[in-house]
Amino acid sequence: MKFSSRSVVQALSLLIILSVLLSSVPAQFALADTNFALQFDGNNDYVLLAQTANIFGAGWESTKSVELWVRPEGISPTCQYPDPVWCDAVFGDRPRWWGISRGVINGLDRLWIWNWDTTGMDVIAIEYALDEWAHIALVHSDGILRAYKNGIEIGAVASGPTQQPSTGALPVLQLGGVINNAARNWTFQGQIDEVRLWNVARSAADLATFRSQELIGAEAGLVAYYKMSDGSGLTLTDDSIFDWNGTLLDGGGRVPADGQYPLWVASGAFSQ
Repeated sequence: MKFSSRSVVQALSLLIILSVLLSSVPAQFALADTNFALQFDGNNDYVLLAQTANIFGAGWESTKSVELWVRPEGISPTCQYPDPVWCDAVFGDRPRWWGISRGVINGLDRLWIWNWDTTGMDVIAIEYALDEWAHIALVHSDGILRAYKNGIEIGAVASGPTQQPSTGALPVLQLGGVINNAARNWTFQGQIDEVRLWNVARSAADLATFRSQELIGAEAGLVAYYKMSDGSGLTLTDDSIFDWNGTLLDGGGRVPADGQYPLWVASGAFSQ
């Protein structure tokens, strides 16, 4: 088979054009198939979600599950007072009635699962390794608060319905930190991925089986699902069927901005 000089030139020209086009594709397209996480600076980053009662629905004070992947970074703070309300918030509400925190209490550097009921604070401590991913779950139902790490139950404690403000105000859920003011700035340093909120009690088998698998988003009892699918921008998309999207904030007007919002980074959560 013979090729004319003209056909050879045309083929070479096409290859050059394709090469230029591929080299000019923006980075975010090259990372389109990468799993993302959000990285928080421990200074003033957090994600504002919706009101707790709206996301979870009726009865949430007694029955709820939260699971997420977390990678703590940096120096863990010594909590101002010896209870997790005064530690950095990985996940929780404002004002602070329950959640997942990180900090040093009585010399112990831990992740803390906690709930405030009519008798006071109920707490479970979880050991962690710096700069390593762990799947953490809070399950509250039938008067028991349970904590799980990587699908294994770490502890359980009696705990009644989560208390709420006597004024009738509705607390708001936040991810990566809670800020009241400059003196009460509880922001987490590290990465968070695959946040799943449920209005049912997740079993140990559920947590162990599905912790390293993405969900469909329409599972029974799933009320919000943040698998960090955005990869850019200031919106955290809810990948469930309910669209409880969050907003990435830099100070949120409660403390000065530092010019850096939570960062989208490649996630290594499911590789653990």
